[in-house]
Amino acid sequence: MHSVESDSCILIITRENDTTADHVLRRMADRGIPYFRLNAEKFGDVGIALRFPNIHDSVISFGGMQITISKIRGVWLRRLIKPTACQIPDLEARTFAEGELDFSLRWLIDLLGNYCPVLDPEANILKGRNKFDQLVVAENVDLRIPITLITNDSTAARDFVDRHKKVAIKSVAGYGHQVEGGFYTVYTNIVTNDILGRFDLIRLAPVCLQEYIEKDFELRITVVGSRVFACRIDSQSTPQTRVDWRHYDDLTPHSIYATDKSLDDRLTAIMRHYGIRFASFDLIVTLDGKIVFLEMNPSTQFLWIEKLTGMPITDAIILRLWFAVNFMWPIAM
Repeated sequence: MHSVESDSCILIITRENDTTADHVLRRMADRGIPYFRLNAEKFGDVGIALRFPNIHDSVISFGGMQITISKIRGVWLRRLIKPTACQIPDLEARTFAEGELDFSLRWLIDLLGNYCPVLDPEANILKGRNKFDQLVVAENVDLRIPITLITNDSTAARDFVDRHKKVAIKSVAGYGHQVEGGFYTVYTNIVTNDILGRFDLIRLAPVCLQEYIEKDFELRITVVGSRVFACRIDSQSTPQTRVDWRHYDDLTPHSIYATDKSLDDRLTAIMRHYGIRFASFDLIVTLDGKIVFLEMNPSTQFLWIEKLTGMPITDAIILRLWFAVNFMWPIAM
C-alpha cells in the first residue's frame, strides 16, 4: 500500500503477485499520484466502518493507513478475487467468514461507484466477457465474425467440421491458471482426426468451433477510453504461433499498427454497449486484407504489448485514473 498526502486518492483493487499492477503503481508513485493498493485476497486484514446515512464519514483502514470514503475519487478494479480466511481452522466458520468478506468487498466497490468512477464496474466486466453476446454485438456494428458453433452435441460438431473442413476448436470461456514456473492454459487448435474421434466427450462440456480463417497477420488492439493502441502480431512468421499467437516468443514480431477511424469507432461502440472503458480486442487480418473480430477482453493484460512496442498504454491508464481524481471522470469514448 502506498499513500501520498492529498485531498484525494485512487483505490487500486488487485491481487498479490500482479506484476502489471506493480508496474503501473510504480509509475504512479514516480509521478507523485496518490493511491492505495488493496489486495482482494487480503481483504480480511482490512478494517471497514461504513456508516449510514453519513456514508462520507465511513473509513477504510489497512497497512497502518486510514482513508475516508470521501477521499476516494477513483477506483481501478484491476483484479477481483475472493478474500480468504485461512487463519480460521473450522471449515464451516471459514466458509461463512469468506462469504461475508466476499460480499462485503464486492458491495463496497458497488457502493463506491455511486460516488466516484470505477475502471471498470464488475457487472460491466462480467457482461462484457460474454463471448456469445460479443459475436452478436460485433456483427451489429458491421464487423465480420467467424462462422461459429457452440455445442455439446457430437453430431452437430461433426457436421460442422464436415461442412467447413478446416475448423478451429477452443474453450468456451477460456481456461488457465498459474503453475510453478509459468501459466497453464488451453490453446486454440485445429480439429484433427484424433480430436474428431474424441468428439463424444464434448457432451461433458461445450466447445467453441469456428471456421478456420487463413491469416496474413493478427491484431491485438488495446483501448483506454478514447485512446486506441493497435499492435500487429505477425503470427504466421513462426510455426508455433500460426494457429494461436499466445504461443509467442521473442521471435514473433510485434509492431505498432495504424488503424482507421472506422475500425476505432466500431470497437469503441462495442465498449460503450457494455459500459467498458478499458479492454483489448483480438482480430484477424485475412490474406485479402479483411478484418475479422474474434473477441473482446475487458480488464485486459497489456504489459507485454507495451514492452515490445513502446506504446504508452500504462500512461493512458494513469491519465484516465488521474482525470477521475481531478475532473470527476469526463466520459470521452
